[in-house]
Amino acid sequence: MTERQREEKINIAKKFNYILDNYISANEAQKAFGYNSPSYLTRLRDPRHTSTLNTLHIQLLEYVFEIPKKIFNKTIDFDTNNIDTLIKEFYVKNKKSQKNRTQLEKSQIFSDNKKLFEALKGIWYAYMYPSNPSSSKEDDGVWIVETTINEDYSVIDEYKNAGVLQISTHQSLILKKSDDHDDLTVIRFQNRQVFYGIFRFVIMSTQNGSENEMVNFGFYSREKYTPDVAKKILGDINRVQMKLCLEFNDRINQQITIK
Repeated sequence: MTERQREEKINIAKKFNYILDNYISANEAQKAFGYNSPSYLTRLRDPRHTSTLNTLHIQLLEYVFEIPKKIFNKTIDFDTNNIDTLIKEFYVKNKKSQKNRTQLEKSQIFSDNKKLFEALKGIWYAYMYPSNPSSSKEDDGVWIVETTINEDYSVIDEYKNAGVLQISTHQSLILKKSDDHDDLTVIRFQNRQVFYGIFRFVIMSTQNGSENEMVNFGFYSREKYTPDVAKKILGDINRVQMKLCLEFNDRINQQITIK
């Protein structure tokens, strides 16, 4: 870690600690991040630890608690008065009443299912067809991506795309942000299939090299299959993949009026 990176990490930790001490409780943040132990949050508060707030943590703080992500911009130094001003301006701009905020904080979309988490953590292999077949390895026509779910519910794949696991009652989500651009990927799956060591998922993302959305079905497995076996399980690409219809996009654009 360079000296500049160390200073940026200290700056982020100071801001996070100030917010936890003055705006939201550590327990509220722990629940929002999907952590089952306060120790994970303690690591985020300590600039000496390797763990740090990532983009998804910062987005959750803004969405759930109205703590603007602008506060964590690297160009903004730690200053309590500035933080207070940014939070107040953000709150006023969005005109969210305290009643709506309380309802949002109390909504229990995500749950603490320790049994499911024990079955999920560790290494998985994701299998799916790429939006551009030439982007898959060795022209085998299928993506095989090693993915790790960590003890703190964070998720990282072999291409350094990072995210977080969110467990709900019947389905769960993995939210990931690409390592080389700001696009988000949403992966949803059925909880009850996880215990078999193989389960399907639906992934919403953008097509490679574009800003066009697509929906892709695939599966996670503890076992690493060969590309041929993976393709037999996936089946016909036209039945497990849907790309944005550009004509539909054009019709949407035609309805846009400049105000």
